[in-house]
Amino acid sequence: MNKRLITARIAAGFGSATDAIDNCGWRSSTYRAHENGQNNFGPDSAIEYAKAYGVSAAWLLLGDADSPVARAKKKPTPKVHRHDCVANIHAIADLLKKIGPEDKLLEQMEACVQVLRGKAQKK
Repeated sequence: MNKRLITARIAAGFGSATDAIDNCGWRSSTYRAHENGQNNFGPDSAIEYAKAYGVSAAWLLLGDADSPVARAKKKPTPKVHRHDCVANIHAIADLLKKIGPEDKLLEQMEACVQVLRGKAQKK
């Protein structure tokens, strides 16, 4: 149980128990006793830790398949564009021209359109 708590903490980006305690406002002696295995934690603490670390309370308590390590190994589902980015950026840039902004945003968007058009034409 304590090994899973440590794994979850590290996977959540907290390099030390102190970082997690300071960030989450937990009682230091209680959390440290849970993490070092001196005391087991119950469902209420598991729910609190799970929310903070982005894991399931069941995994913290029982070690089910929803580990942060298993989730990290899953390949992300590729996102599919359902619109034409170049056309959308160009339309926004045209709208900004009509409005007449005096900043660099319009220039940056136009540069992006040119880059994206070049990439689209190469395909």
